[in-house]
Amino acid sequence: MRLVNRILATLLALALLGGAVIALVEIVLAAFGRGPWLVPYPAWATWLSEQTFDAGVVRAVLIGLVVLGLVLLVLALRRGRPGSLPLPTTTEGVRVTASRRGLERTLTTAATRPEGISAGRVKASRRSARVKVTTNLREPGDLQGAVTSSVSDRLAELGLDGTVRPRVTLSRKAAR
Repeated sequence: MRLVNRILATLLALALLGGAVIALVEIVLAAFGRGPWLVPYPAWATWLSEQTFDAGVVRAVLIGLVVLGLVLLVLALRRGRPGSLPLPTTTEGVRVTASRRGLERTLTTAATRPEGISAGRVKASRRSARVKVTTNLREPGDLQGAVTSSVSDRLAELGLDGTVRPRVTLSRKAAR
């Protein structure tokens, strides 16, 4: 989601920058008594002066702007993946955290520990750790259970077994 927010913010910033440059050029041209360059503002001003809030076009544009604003607000306020997760501590007044990437690395190591796992990847969030592992075995048996157990044990060592739940997906690598 962070990527979508960055793309939307970049596009919005570029649109605002382009609009500001066009407005600046139009203002400078008007100051020197020249006609409009890109924006036919005299025609637009005439058309806008004839419109009221009862006009369908005006209401549609206003509703569209409100919806766009609400969508941007929801996207901006949506919580992303945390940069760090709090770890339990036995000392009062001490706050201990683990970086999300560090947690993902240690859980990836734990997930690839069982015999038969060839690759693994973990994405951690506040409440879950999505574990994707690959095996070369034709008959994996209960390999998914072994991976789940290994990841759960590592979460228990960190004190996150009650808050972060592992979700393991096992896939078989195609034979060449």
